[in-house]
Amino acid sequence: MNGNHYETAMCRDGVARKEQHAAAERAHLSLWRTFTAYDEDLERVEVFKYLGRLLAYDDNDSQAVRGNLKKARRVWARLSRTLRAENASPRVCGVFYKATVQSTLLFGSETWNLSPVSLKSLEGFHIRAAWRMAGKRPQKLRDGTWTYPNSAEVLDEVGLNTIAHYIGVRRQHIASYIVDKPIFRNCVDGVRKRGSSVRQFWWMQSMDLEEARAARFAGPVVLSDDKED
Repeated sequence: MNGNHYETAMCRDGVARKEQHAAAERAHLSLWRTFTAYDEDLERVEVFKYLGRLLAYDDNDSQAVRGNLKKARRVWARLSRTLRAENASPRVCGVFYKATVQSTLLFGSETWNLSPVSLKSLEGFHIRAAWRMAGKRPQKLRDGTWTYPNSAEVLDEVGLNTIAHYIGVRRQHIASYIVDKPIFRNCVDGVRKRGSSVRQFWWMQSMDLEEARAARFAGPVVLSDDKED
């Protein structure tokens, strides 16, 4: 089999669908579990809010992603009108976007277990906001097809990186605080119970623990997610 097959869009979409199916199976199994306190059954809810973050009963972060997207759209709708009225430059728009909209969009993302579908949704919102800040938009050609602005060039114009980059920076930052904690080591070295579903944990994604450990001993951690001029 051609090794490049695993890099195709069809293969990635297939993997995403399998992950969604596995998440649905985990959700179904979790419905049969009950928890008690003082010999009384606790109420089961599908999702609850803890410190401003949505936590799902099946440990699926897609609800948290959708919730953050909804909040970020509201913030962006208000901010974009103000920036347009002030005729702010693309770079200035990017600074305000990061301070308000992006902080809302990525709240709690340090420990998200992101599927390709969720990451694509976040990147899509991010790129469309960058198009608007740069004053560019997709154009419909005479033959009915569409042409889109170059995403990398637009992000550079407004001084932003990709959402995947920002999430990676946040994870690496928090890694420097938890890398030597005993509870984190217990999680990493833990053995899956027989019969449990195989899934990726959040600490397995884009986080260099050795780099975090070195940075911790070197001194205060200062990580930058800014685009260099």
